[in-house]
Amino acid sequence: MKEMYQFIIATHGLFAEGIKNSIEIILGKFENLSTLSCYTDSNFNLKKEIDEILKKYNNKEVIVITDIFGGSVNNLFMEEIPLNKNIHLITGLNLPLVLNLLGEQENYLIPEELIQNSMEISSDAVKYCNLELTKTSKNEDEDF
Repeated sequence: MKEMYQFIIATHGLFAEGIKNSIEIILGKFENLSTLSCYTDSNFNLKKEIDEILKKYNNKEVIVITDIFGGSVNNLFMEEIPLNKNIHLITGLNLPLVLNLLGEQENYLIPEELIQNSMEISSDAVKYCNLELTKTSKNEDEDF
């Protein structure tokens, strides 16, 4: 199948590489997944890196996932959206989000639908486990 989307995980430091490594352990390698680890050396130029990404993937739908809303990485990608209609930017990077995006990409012709579905699933994955245990034990008590 032709890969419709190019996924880019862009974060401060090496967080992007760590997420990619976890994905490869769980789902395997994806040719259409790349990372941008920002500010890992003193010569790093984020604007230049973004320009190179946009040039390289100008013929694909590009889904960029950044670590934090309002951070420099997210802000510079946001500036490119009005000029590049093929960019789709998500922030709040987490492993369930990227796993779902990659795992479900073949089922969606429209990137916005893939993104919305993946965001819903990943937000449901955030749990306070102590509370979950309390809910489980209450349900077990009610069964008797």
